[in-house]
Amino acid sequence: MPSLFTDEYLGAEVREAIHRFALQGREILTKEVHDLLEGVYGLHEDGAIESPRNLPALSDPEIRETYERLQHYLADECTAGLKPADAVSKLVKEIAFTHLNRLVAFKMLENMKIIREAVGRGPDSNGFKYYLADHSQEESYWKTGKVEIAYRHFLLWQAGEIAREINVLFDPENLASCFFPRWPVLSNILEQVNDPGIAPAWEAEETIGWIYQYFNEPELQAAFAAVRLSGVKFDAKDIPSATQLFTLRWIVRFLVENTLGRLWVQMHPDSRLREELGYLVPLSGEIPTEPLRPVNEISLLDPACGTMHFGLVAFDLFVEMYREELENAGNPGWLAKASVTDIAEIPSSIIEHNIFGIDIDLRAVQLSAMTLYVKAKQANKNLKITDHNLACADVLPLNGSRLGKFIKEMQFKPIYERLLRKLWERLEIINQLGSLLRLEQEVGALLAEEKARYEREGRQLALFRDVLSEFEREAAEEEYWEIMAAQLIQALDHFARSSAEQGMDERFFTQEASKGLRVLELMMRDYDVVVTNPPYLSRRKMNDTLAGLLNDQYPEGKGDLYAAFIMRALELIKSTGYVGMLTMHSFMFISSYEALRKHITDQAVIQTLAHLGPGLFETGNPGTLQTTAFVLRHEPDTLKRANNVGTYFRLVHEPGPDKKRIAFEKALEELKQIQGA
Repeated sequence: MPSLFTDEYLGAEVREAIHRFALQGREILTKEVHDLLEGVYGLHEDGAIESPRNLPALSDPEIRETYERLQHYLADECTAGLKPADAVSKLVKEIAFTHLNRLVAFKMLENMKIIREAVGRGPDSNGFKYYLADHSQEESYWKTGKVEIAYRHFLLWQAGEIAREINVLFDPENLASCFFPRWPVLSNILEQVNDPGIAPAWEAEETIGWIYQYFNEPELQAAFAAVRLSGVKFDAKDIPSATQLFTLRWIVRFLVENTLGRLWVQMHPDSRLREELGYLVPLSGEIPTEPLRPVNEISLLDPACGTMHFGLVAFDLFVEMYREELENAGNPGWLAKASVTDIAEIPSSIIEHNIFGIDIDLRAVQLSAMTLYVKAKQANKNLKITDHNLACADVLPLNGSRLGKFIKEMQFKPIYERLLRKLWERLEIINQLGSLLRLEQEVGALLAEEKARYEREGRQLALFRDVLSEFEREAAEEEYWEIMAAQLIQALDHFARSSAEQGMDERFFTQEASKGLRVLELMMRDYDVVVTNPPYLSRRKMNDTLAGLLNDQYPEGKGDLYAAFIMRALELIKSTGYVGMLTMHSFMFISSYEALRKHITDQAVIQTLAHLGPGLFETGNPGTLQTTAFVLRHEPDTLKRANNVGTYFRLVHEPGPDKKRIAFEKALEELKQIQGA
């Protein structure tokens, strides 16, 4: 069947090579970081840090500065509620993760000719030689036999060059960059990166996602073993790794083509993409048309984005939508003016306007940013990326002196101060709920409280008109309340940007403030398309806090995290929006989800569904993960909802993901032939 997407999927042998690489790289780097922390800086696994007088290496000013940063880090994490040992464990994993994924990124970027060779031949790479020619001090190291030092500086420089456009993961000034693996460990990792057996992985976009899943595998196995053997519940820190399952590319295509693709062909019935979207399912009955809009106003969100696999596939489709709009601008049925004036502008426009993502795990957000960066650079090597619409929903509490200092420096009016303090109180639970936390509704409720307060107190104050404050005069205008949230976001953004360089303590605070700001920004929007493979976590495995939160906020979906995400996805779309999801199939059958089924059918229609059953995933116990992939369209008309006829595929008996895909493609082709006859 014709398709704008390639049908090349990573085979089992390559996936197994990635698996070995991720786990071996993690093990080697984790040990190296522990050795560096304890041997050089006196930081032990239990969180105890030795006095400077016991550490002769601190005579080096650079090492001394890193030691002080470590002290700040431990203080910050402990203030945020972590035990010292947990703070050390978190740091070790972050450093190992950062260096492994930087090397992966360098390998992929050099293969794609986006950067000069950096790791392909280690210190013999041509990119390093060009670097030496431009850096006399490093060349002198190289000439005097200190090749490892010069090469380390080169890799940090290369990270810094990328960090100009995508700071996350590549920031050469962050704490992880201070713990660069020593040469024996680095050369070991480079040997694995350049092993011929894993070479095909560096050509595939989805490799980044597989590395993320396999890197987290030890935590996933440990968390499930604890639940199974001792009956403990998943702690908040376990949720990201225990609920991460990488979505197969053909499932992503099915969902993206039948949401974003469907929207486009309903907007443009003459679109050539109708024939090129190989997984677009023919539908029966009346399908509403979409009003004309420029492509740069069409938005797609993944509220549990992981490493942005949905965004990768959507990126390809958006590229073709922009191209087609540019080709047809001014023709009947098309807008007079296209969103861009040149094909070269398309990648940056997609990053800026079209693709949005939220995840509870900072590492996932870092990799999402890297994934989109690689994708955009493939399309246009020379483009400059200044920002992305990604947010981490794991925000540490910002109370006490830091929050007070922030408010004082910003010179907030009293109403802003009250709103901000209340908002951060709500954010204390976001590390469990992620994008399930209805921040946009929280802000609306807070504004309503403030408006009621003004109406209650302001009218009394109106007796004394000569002493009315600026706040009372402004609040008298309805527009003031409508723009209050935007003003608060702008103030937060200004502070985050202006204070980013004020030192370690301020930098930590600013990072957390920026994360909270970005999450809030993304949740204040609504989207044309929401696509996701949400976390699966049954109620009996939830900790008491999480179970209570779902019971209060998502009673119809309280039985599993995925069920709550179905409800949340329907809230995040526009009145004519689409939802595409891969979830467990239990909500379709069992009586405890009857209210959820009604909740869905009271506002949306099922356009297509592939019942996949067991065996889609190779992780964990494939037989217990019984899944379904489906597309919902919001439909306000009761009669149209009642008369809707969906298209369904039953794939429960096909063993394994590959046979399910083949069976789906065969059934879809037969359906197209029947409808085309």
